[in-house]
Amino acid sequence: MADDLLTILKSSQRAWATGLAIEFDADGYCLNCDANLFEPLSACSRRDLASGDGSELGKSDGRSKIQALHSSSALACNFFDYWRGRDLGPLAESLGIQTRLCGLAFEQKFPTRLGGIAPNLDVVLCGCNGSVFAIESKFTEPFVKSKNKCFLKPKYFPAAHGLWRNAGLAGCQTLAEDLRDGRVRFEVLDAAQLLKHMLGLARSGQSWKLTCLWYSRGGALCKQHAKELEVFSDRIGPDSARFGALTYQSLFDRLASRLGSAHDAWKAYMRNRYFGEPVA
Repeated sequence: MADDLLTILKSSQRAWATGLAIEFDADGYCLNCDANLFEPLSACSRRDLASGDGSELGKSDGRSKIQALHSSSALACNFFDYWRGRDLGPLAESLGIQTRLCGLAFEQKFPTRLGGIAPNLDVVLCGCNGSVFAIESKFTEPFVKSKNKCFLKPKYFPAAHGLWRNAGLAGCQTLAEDLRDGRVRFEVLDAAQLLKHMLGLARSGQSWKLTCLWYSRGGALCKQHAKELEVFSDRIGPDSARFGALTYQSLFDRLASRLGSAHDAWKAYMRNRYFGEPVA
């Protein structure tokens, strides 16, 4: 089922590109970055992606990850980069954010202080009051099951204390220990990644909230992902006030309803490419 959904999603992206005479190679990579985007990346977004640890703008084979039609980064950039330099009010309202926003960024690092590569958050919306609204963006990832989505390295469990508990996240500490000891399992939701992000955000000293923004294709696997998100939120108990989940489809519908004709070109691109098919 996972492989079937992934194949369907990749095929739909190729069909979209073919319909617009956008060239791509046998692996589904556009011949250049701009061909895969609504508009060329802003200078700020290009800087953000270049400084991130995901190699979105460069790979050893000469292609960049963002050139892939099925790229999660391309989806995030197509959705959010458009709003750089524009009024962020409609975006904030659609996300249920009460605070006035003054900027956004991609691939921002919130270190856990454990060494190694710090977790990179896909999108960060910055409140004018210094608060952080972080987004972990998912496109194809939930369509592939993996045991690694439950795995946390031993360094997250020092003998002397609980890292999440000391950061004020007692519920996350309990879930982390449950994952370590096999008391709870997730197959499609990357629970370990979400816990790492919450630890890094908690250690930043800023007011924050994390949202898992994901692409729902409909069907059994997406229902499983939605259910696992509910389990995650339930398992972290009081810390769930700092966590939320939303589909790209729901966010787009909310946002599109708030936008005037000046945004018609962007709405049409996003609807035709990503949101034109009804979700079962």
